[in-house]
Amino acid sequence: MRINKNGLDEMQKEKRNSIGNQMFILMFYALLIDSGLSGAGIRWLNYPANTMVIIMVCMGIYLVRTIASNAYLPPKAQPRKTVISLFLAITFSIVLVIASFNLFGDLSVQPAVEGANDNSALILFFVSAVGLLISLTVVIIKMVNDKRDGLDDD
Repeated sequence: MRINKNGLDEMQKEKRNSIGNQMFILMFYALLIDSGLSGAGIRWLNYPANTMVIIMVCMGIYLVRTIASNAYLPPKAQPRKTVISLFLAITFSIVLVIASFNLFGDLSVQPAVEGANDNSALILFFVSAVGLLISLTVVIIKMVNDKRDGLDDD
């Protein structure tokens, strides 16, 4: 088996590319359906938020599928480093949100349309938070499964 420069073997790279192609097609069709519905007057979210939610959902599915199919980490990767970096990313995200609320929380922003109830920022925040938690959960499950497989080999 040949290992490429990012540490993945050929089967892992092939599986990752296959999942990536499928998610690209899913994202394309989801955006196409969203634009068709928007053209027909059906809006589930305002413009920037709907596109961002579709992209983040597709990327979340991509991440979960690549981790589940063992195509995310190279064979000799240290899963502890991945969990630590994921915890650091979550912590940094929380600190960034708190800092931005402290710095910009007292600013009053007027909606573009009077009486508009735009919850786009809240929806994007929850989608991002759920994505980080799903990533952390998948990595922890993968780490537990790898330990269990190591015990079964003995």
